[in-house]
Amino acid sequence: MDMCGLLETKLTSSRVACMHRLRLRYWQYLINTDVASTARIVVFWTPATVKVNMIASSEQALYFFVSSLISQFSFMITFVYGFNTISAR
Repeated sequence: MDMCGLLETKLTSSRVACMHRLRLRYWQYLINTDVASTARIVVFWTPATVKVNMIASSEQALYFFVSSLISQFSFMITFVYGFNTISAR
């Protein structure tokens, strides 16, 4: 596995940084705490095999352009967290 998205984590950015430092230090990550109070979406990837560029972020989604460094295959991916209420979605 070269990329992983975790949804509804409700972690603070410092807690995600701690998890990264202790367990996933060879991975890179992006979170949506710049637009949300807690990290509802956390995306980890292995930089040795995958190049990841974030296109956009919101409270409910992170959008990426991903390129494999092994097979030269590229694609776009979106990780979505939907709010619980219909009006917020």
